[in-house]
Amino acid sequence: MQKPRRIVMVAPHFEEYALRLSVALADHAEMLLILNTDVLGGEFAGRNMPSHPRLSIRHNGFASAAELTRLLWTIRRFRPDVLHWQEPSGFIKAAFAGATMMATGKATRTALTIHDPVPHAGRDARVAARLAPLRRFTRARVDRLFLHGPACADQYQRAYLGTDRADDRVRLTEHGVLLPPPEPHALPDDCRVLMFGRMEAYKGLDTLAEALEHLSRSGRSIRVDIAGMGPEMDRLEPRLHRLPGVTVRNMFVPAASLIEMIGAASCVVLPYKEASQSGVLAAAFASGRFVIASEVGGLVDLVEHGSNGLLVPPDEPGALAAALALAADDRALRERLSKGATETAATRLDWRRIAARLLADY
Repeated sequence: MQKPRRIVMVAPHFEEYALRLSVALADHAEMLLILNTDVLGGEFAGRNMPSHPRLSIRHNGFASAAELTRLLWTIRRFRPDVLHWQEPSGFIKAAFAGATMMATGKATRTALTIHDPVPHAGRDARVAARLAPLRRFTRARVDRLFLHGPACADQYQRAYLGTDRADDRVRLTEHGVLLPPPEPHALPDDCRVLMFGRMEAYKGLDTLAEALEHLSRSGRSIRVDIAGMGPEMDRLEPRLHRLPGVTVRNMFVPAASLIEMIGAASCVVLPYKEASQSGVLAAAFASGRFVIASEVGGLVDLVEHGSNGLLVPPDEPGALAAALALAADDRALRERLSKGATETAATRLDWRRIAARLLADY
């Protein structure tokens, strides 16, 4: 197939991801990005927003019949060679995706990036149960399915399709860097650990709490910042406040502030019990910060133990405590792993590299 000259990217979620990918694709094709510009503006408050002369951005709230009509009209008027959706979460947004796929003509290739092949446990699973028929419809209809690495592709094949037979529409892509700092931050002299994001049960905040309690009982105190919102933060906040060296911010943290927090840290901890791709991981590497992560899901596709991070078995507080102590005691190790994280961000997670491969896979 000839490389596309006109691409529409629709992103009812993952706004920064979609913008950075669209900017990179605009080096090769005319791009139209459709998303909620209010959300995008909020994400880039206090930051410079990337742009490209061949990229146009249109607002859509993905919430009403009028907005669906406008979306269909905008796509048709642009006459794309490729219509590429970031898979929605939410019933109405999923209906928008299905409707545009039905309305797409044969001359337009269709693509879908699946960020979570199977839903995470807890609230995500309940939402996904309502979306299942619409997601099945859209996933079955598109020409290309993009997944973030072999582990996510395996989740799609085995857990979603329930078969070992390969879906020949599947292509692998990487999750490019997010929240890159304007200037690199120097690595702090002491060890400072950060955990941030939406605190759902699968994120393993309780595993981190138990690991820190284990260290405290042995007389160790490591500086740890925990920032974000969610049911697990509400449940565990009193327990975390009792731990020495731990700072808890049970609040929404704007992107500009998160960049500063990541830059002030030595590493980011991801004690997840399950995972697909991870924007947290992409943001850590963007700032040259290594990770201490559970050996689950898509994390293992990107984290190379001893090179750009440390991997530990999931839901094992003792192993996590040992990895935290190892990082705290060895500055040379922290420097080596941070260098590896920086190199990974500059190579595998470079948006231009990702866009070039995506174009070849359309």
